[in-house]
Amino acid sequence: MNLAILALSTSVLFAQAPSQADDDLAEQVRLAKRDVDSGEYAKASQRLAQLVEAGHFQSQDLRSEAYRLLGISLILQQPPRPEEAKNAFREVLLVDPDTELDPFYVPQRVVDFFDQEKKELEPQLAPIRAQKRAERDVRRKQLEAEAAKRREEEQQRRIRSLQPNVERRVIQREFWVSLLPFGLGQLQNGDRSLGYTLATLQVAFGAASAGSALLIEGLRDNTTQKFGQTEYRIATKLEIVKWVGAAAFYGLWAGGAVDAAIHFKPETQLQDKLLVPPAPGAPTGSLHPEERRAPRHAKAEPVTASYEGAP
Repeated sequence: MNLAILALSTSVLFAQAPSQADDDLAEQVRLAKRDVDSGEYAKASQRLAQLVEAGHFQSQDLRSEAYRLLGISLILQQPPRPEEAKNAFREVLLVDPDTELDPFYVPQRVVDFFDQEKKELEPQLAPIRAQKRAERDVRRKQLEAEAAKRREEEQQRRIRSLQPNVERRVIQREFWVSLLPFGLGQLQNGDRSLGYTLATLQVAFGAASAGSALLIEGLRDNTTQKFGQTEYRIATKLEIVKWVGAAAFYGLWAGGAVDAAIHFKPETQLQDKLLVPPAPGAPTGSLHPEERRAPRHAKAEPVTASYEGAP
């Protein structure tokens, strides 16, 4: 535990050290500027010379400011030290070739000296200036591209917010329903008239066949299980009805299955439904205004189902 605390404390100290050093350097540069403004040029140049000699600047702007103040103080102090001032101004110009001294704050002879040094360094400053301008152009284009991208994203968000909320409805069907009797395959495919017709006919023929079979068994003698003369004639006719009814029933079943299989569609796309959000304070329920106005019995029709098989 102690080792962990020690390691954490060490990492915090290392993280805070650069920040503390930057603050100290900035304070020293501020004091040097105060010396320059108050005319204590020798004191300012001594303070700044120590800073630039150590070279511990973390900020390029702070470094350039220190060299700028050093060059000014070296020109204005007595006696002047122009060669050292040239070296200081050179450090400023090599970082930013477009640096200018404001004659409102800096004596004119210092401005003239600085401009002369810039003119002499022009062969070295030209490629640096071109590089700086190219970097600024690249940065400007990046900022413009980012701004354009943000505008495009914002426009897309507005468009999406204005787009209506649409419910896409699909009826899915199962093929095995096509093989069922009583017109269920036709009802699933949406052919209700044929489905009801097949259902009615198959019920009728199936009932006739099954009923005939039951009547035939009812005509037998309970003791001998044989027909009498009259019952035999009736049973013979009922036998015909039984087999004709059975043949019609299975024939309609087979025909209906073939027809349903031919017209089978796995799914059907219904008309899209516009979802309208309810007004504030309105009771929640169906989002579609027509459904809210529809009578209760109109809601019995399912919107989406595995198949349409119920009459």
